[in-house]
Amino acid sequence: MQAFTFELIARDWYKRRTPKDKVVTPLSVEIPEFKLTHNHICKMQVNYSDGSEKQLIGRVIYNKLADRWTVDGMELAVNVIENN
Repeated sequence: MQAFTFELIARDWYKRRTPKDKVVTPLSVEIPEFKLTHNHICKMQVNYSDGSEKQLIGRVIYNKLADRWTVDGMELAVNVIENN
């Protein structure tokens, strides 16, 4: 059985100005129903820096040009790393 690790993709929308409100950043993501299948829909469990948790609906995407798998949950995306 092959195991996978999920690496957060930074999505900082601000470039020159820092946000006025406290920024809550995602710390970890778990995807228990993950399948390495293009367009597979799965649930993402996300833990944030303020102690909150959120469940997102994600879609598994394979990028042929970059030869890379990602899971996109709109608010958060992760790269899929295959553990050998």
